[in-house]
Amino acid sequence: MELAKAIELVKRHKRENRLQYFEPYPWQVEFYHSGPDNKQRMLMAANRVGKTASMAVEVAYHLTGLYPDWWEGIRFHRPVQVWCLGVSGEQLRDVVVRELLGVYLGDGKFDGSGLVPQRLIRQVTPAMGTPRLPRDVAVSHAAGNTSMVSFKSYTQGQHVLMGSSQDFIWIDEEPTDPTIYPQCLTRTATGNDGKGGYVVLTFTPENGVTELVSQFMDHRVKGQHLANVTWDDAPHLDQDTKDQLLSAIPEYQRDMRSRGIPVLGEGMVFPIAEEALKCEAFEVPAHYKRLAGIDFGITHPTCVVWTAYNPDNDTIYVYDVYKVEGEVPAVHASAIKARGKHIPVIYPHDGDSTEKGSGRTLAEMYLEAGVMMIGKFTNPDGTNYVEPGLMEILERMRTGRFKVFEHLKPWFEEFRRYHRKKGKIHKEFDDLMDATRYAAISVTRYGQNMAEMQLHGRGGYTSHDYDY
Repeated sequence: MELAKAIELVKRHKRENRLQYFEPYPWQVEFYHSGPDNKQRMLMAANRVGKTASMAVEVAYHLTGLYPDWWEGIRFHRPVQVWCLGVSGEQLRDVVVRELLGVYLGDGKFDGSGLVPQRLIRQVTPAMGTPRLPRDVAVSHAAGNTSMVSFKSYTQGQHVLMGSSQDFIWIDEEPTDPTIYPQCLTRTATGNDGKGGYVVLTFTPENGVTELVSQFMDHRVKGQHLANVTWDDAPHLDQDTKDQLLSAIPEYQRDMRSRGIPVLGEGMVFPIAEEALKCEAFEVPAHYKRLAGIDFGITHPTCVVWTAYNPDNDTIYVYDVYKVEGEVPAVHASAIKARGKHIPVIYPHDGDSTEKGSGRTLAEMYLEAGVMMIGKFTNPDGTNYVEPGLMEILERMRTGRFKVFEHLKPWFEEFRRYHRKKGKIHKEFDDLMDATRYAAISVTRYGQNMAEMQLHGRGGYTSHDYDY
């Protein structure tokens, strides 16, 4: 009986102190820690991955000041003013309030199941219209005095957002009213002691590519951060659960529900399920031909994709990627050589662009740094057209002859967003896809196996051996 009482006491303590026992997933840590450098954050996620719970945790930390030792995100050293916005009063009560504070019982009391411990809740003002929905809640802060969190339904229009300056605003589910988000930015403009507060939006993109989604996906500016979370990032969803959920979802909604991907423009360039492309990483056999494709970062990241071709089953594997912005060619060259000094690299036509001042081309700069730059990319017919290469890759994907190592998250992030607009490839955040096309179309012709690379290492090959 004493043991049973002790176990029940521990269970009760965990239930009433959920915040203390929270253990984040890697994607949650990354999202939290992006906060200090980004006053606007968007978490565009699949259903059931824990997006609402994740942001409720951060809001609870800010309200109470009870930050854990591992926390490197936004940190307030005083009580804060917070708004939590939702589609309706019912959605706020049943989702946001329940996760953050628990079930409201009335008379200033909650059932203790929320992230904010009941002992820290000081005063509750009920909302009008929606039963058991609090409007304003005062929470004790570790620095003394109280924080204030207010719950607002934005379907009533932007007039409900008029009021005082706010330190932090959390919008759960994307508003269809385009005036809501700018109004929130206005409310936080003078928050955080005049340094500007923070706005975070968590949602599944059921409305497609709205103006706000397009802003974060294709036209992000400094201070904006976009995170995309899929079922694969949620360890609490086992494969059986994911299979059952997916089978019950209409096919046209599956990417949106399971991967947090909005319907993009006129459609994805590669309308293939990621599962059909993914494979477990393995050590590339010596007889596979290897080739890397580079997309030079002039006004965007420098990206490199490494491919391996298995001649036995005519299959191309993407086995490594590199994506870095804001560095000089020497840094990129060092990273490329670290993956294999004698793996040949193919480059696009802009590699012959001459740098002002030095008079050297980009390709020459990499070659001088020790990278095996073997020549400019062309299609087998000698042209540089994009569509033939895309169609060849798509055909390989459909027939199971194009695979990508499953751990290459940056590749799959671009793959999900690679789409057409007005019939043409949307040229934003497509750098890895371009590098993939250069390498995949060329690896069967110009790739080298281990023996050939060893011969090259002894001086057997030069870039002049390749006729373009």
